[in-house]
Amino acid sequence: MRKGAVICFAHPVFTTYNDRAPLWCRSMVSAATRLLLPDPVVQVQGPSSLIASLTQQAEPPRKVLHLLHYIPERRGQAFDVIEDVLPVFGIACRVIAPGASSVRLVPDGEPLPFTLEGSRVCFTVPEVKGHAMVEIG
Repeated sequence: MRKGAVICFAHPVFTTYNDRAPLWCRSMVSAATRLLLPDPVVQVQGPSSLIASLTQQAEPPRKVLHLLHYIPERRGQAFDVIEDVLPVFGIACRVIAPGASSVRLVPDGEPLPFTLEGSRVCFTVPEVKGHAMVEIG
């Protein structure tokens, strides 16, 4: 049920997902999030195991997009480990960054081709091998 900026679920979706991780819970929460935030600041096309986070820095004025792709494995009864880094390729990104004039991988400094679509900067990260960091200036 939705009322304004609030969506209520009849099922305990977060507890259920924490206990059993059924896809229907993730799908319901994802759809509800898209209803409440139809124009997110960051849009990334990649596997569900990819995590994206965006920070804004004042000096120098820039945004930094972090992309993480690690797949933990249950190797012990009480903990998960990461032994292998599986790269992902061709990650399409769209970030609200009005007036962006540069996009580059850091710390390498390799420039990435980009386009502007209104207030969004659009680019593709060629490879994420564990972690990739993109500076939008």
